Amino acid sequence: MPEKSFERRAFLKLMSAGLGAGLISYPTFVQAFSLPANYSYLDFTLQKPEWILHNDGTFDIYAGRIRLTNCRPSIDGQSIFARNTFMGDSPKGKRIIYEIDDGFVMLDLRTHTNTISIGVELSGMKYAPTWFNPLGEGYLTGATRFFKQGLGTGGQSGIFDIRQSTNTNNSEYPEEQAWSYDSFLVTGLIAENGDTLAIGAYDQSDFIQRSSIFNRPRRKGLGNSRFGNEEIFFESGFATENVPLKDEFIRLPDLYIFCGSQPFGTLQNLAWNISEQNQARRDTDTNYYWSPFQDFRYSFTYQYLLDQLKILDEIKPAIPLQTVHTGPGYCITGDWLKTRDGWPDSMEDVARQIFQRRYRAGIYVAPFAVHETSKIFRNHPQWILKDNEANPIVMSEDSEGKLYALDGSHEDVKDYIAKVFKAFRKMGFTYFELDYLDWGLKDSSEVKRAKKGKSSVQIFRAIMEIIRDEIGAGSFITANKTPFSPLIGIVDAVRIDRDQSWKWDEKITGHILQESYNTQYFNNVFWQNDPDVIFLRDYKTEFTKEEQKSLALWIGFMGGSTGISDNFKIMESDKLEIWHFLEPPKRPQSALLPFWGSNVTNKVAIRKIKKENTWALLVLNDTNQVVSETYSIFDLTGQKEAWVFYWEPGFSIGLGKASRIATVLSSHESKIYYISEEKENPALNLTLGGKRMSED
Repeated sequence: MPEKSFERRAFLKLMSAGLGAGLISYPTFVQAFSLPANYSYLDFTLQKPEWILHNDGTFDIYAGRIRLTNCRPSIDGQSIFARNTFMGDSPKGKRIIYEIDDGFVMLDLRTHTNTISIGVELSGMKYAPTWFNPLGEGYLTGATRFFKQGLGTGGQSGIFDIRQSTNTNNSEYPEEQAWSYDSFLVTGLIAENGDTLAIGAYDQSDFIQRSSIFNRPRRKGLGNSRFGNEEIFFESGFATENVPLKDEFIRLPDLYIFCGSQPFGTLQNLAWNISEQNQARRDTDTNYYWSPFQDFRYSFTYQYLLDQLKILDEIKPAIPLQTVHTGPGYCITGDWLKTRDGWPDSMEDVARQIFQRRYRAGIYVAPFAVHETSKIFRNHPQWILKDNEANPIVMSEDSEGKLYALDGSHEDVKDYIAKVFKAFRKMGFTYFELDYLDWGLKDSSEVKRAKKGKSSVQIFRAIMEIIRDEIGAGSFITANKTPFSPLIGIVDAVRIDRDQSWKWDEKITGHILQESYNTQYFNNVFWQNDPDVIFLRDYKTEFTKEEQKSLALWIGFMGGSTGISDNFKIMESDKLEIWHFLEPPKRPQSALLPFWGSNVTNKVAIRKIKKENTWALLVLNDTNQVVSETYSIFDLTGQKEAWVFYWEPGFSIGLGKASRIATVLSSHESKIYYISEEKENPALNLTLGGKRMSED
């Protein structure tokens, strides 16, 4: 660890901490800061939603203060028109059968210990609808906000206010402001007091599940000058993609509805049940890795890899990386087993250089992607995914030409993908970054496939299961540019957002932080979240040192995958110290978000350091303004008061015993606090993960 002058550092840290680390022991501080209106995660309770069934075949859902009334199924956006409706009992609940023009729809409204569910069967139909909603056009009252989960990498996810129509001044358009928002996998409706209704399907292996919230605005008076009634509706169902039905019958996954006193706990309870149903891979070690992608992107060379491995051999104390990853550039996209010039004839030599140093050997593959200059594209045009007019679909383009997608329904494509991953596993690779996976999930009603009869999820998941079978249960998969729901139970980590910029960009960096914050409820539940690599470099960057530190601390603190792509050879000692400080525990541990869903401005996260029986608190200001806030020790830890220390890598200052912590943070600034029942500073070599760094 680099030597320090404690006296100088102590003075500087005290100055930088300032009132921001002050303890609310003094009346002036109490007057200066007001307690945020929040929902302490310690107070969470799971409630039980209820059904109300009506004689006309509609039903209501009550969840705390939230109401969904006059619900009925809908097909392709239209409420079903039933010739006859039959109602009766079913196991654990009530059954409704709707006779429609081309068949029957049967709903089972079930009641369980802590939740309710909607089961559905369609019969008498040759083809499934394009979209089917068991819960259609429910009239929503009691909710003021909603949680929207994005389809996959890039979101957009988060809690949003339910909009109200406003007057506009644009004379070219009518005054009505209709809107609709889609959410996937998990969706939440939130009341003013925090009551939350969460809905989603446990089974994610066959269809994309989507919920939508939308309005119907009305106006009154001449020139639409006055507001009328504005109704808000909610629906939830599945993309059934017009697939042919075997024996004219299909059973869709059940939709489960949870109710809780706060958004985060309610969504996480649903996520845990989805995780259990799909046997999520939660037993893999925390991913702590090096990747070249953000440094070299596609110009990465074998020689550079060897140079980094040599540097890692020499660095003292040693960096306990789990994985060293070979990025893109070693081959033409699609020809994964044929290397470019400058690389060994076989990637086995690359894997050996990595794993003989006791790192997990990683390799980049985009299994659905092929470049037009590849042999695969030239020799197998029948493998390429086509539109309904039989034209190959161009997915992207680079400086050397166009890129296309493989048709995952083609048997020869399945065999080729199996061959690639079997070969890489035999070479010694046990870590796989799989990119552009969204290219393998194309709505079956919108493309011409070699083999019909399957949904996009079924085709996509079949390919992913082939990959998992070939690489073995012990190998680690990080998925990138991917839909989320079909991967639960197959992959170990998922990139939750786009590639990081080389400067603090609100549309990129800010978005990554938002996605990390808003998807934390499933971090280490479905998989390890990966918010992209950390930058600690002094080259190819416009981040300030404070911004670099804030991003590094946030990513390391969340408890998912932690990666870096910097050149260790030229990394300064204080940056190496930060990287050591971020070393995670062997088993994944998620940070908790105590004020998620409240009006707290800063991003606040806390995690228990189990071996020390203490807590670490991270506060990050990701806004462009100075932010002053105060937080109750009780809301964070359940203790009325505790000893508080300002904490950095290899350094800490005691701030006294208190019941509250006040912070004043500049734009993009962050601070870590160590909270303990004992008046004892954190050890100088203690990491965020609760480990003791080696002094060797």
